[in-house]
Amino acid sequence: MNEYKVTVKNGSMVILTDIIKAEDEREVLGTLLINSELFNQPFTDIKILER
Repeated sequence: MNEYKVTVKNGSMVILTDIIKAEDEREVLGTLLINSELFNQPFTDIKILER
């Protein structure tokens, strides 16, 4: 498992920043979209960086 720092923005406003443990970026994205407050919320950018 790796740790990923995730930043989600809607335009210039940061709406979420989190650390997620996952096997790869695809798992991070799935976890982020299903298990977070982003579900049914608009956003423009997702940045996923391995720590």
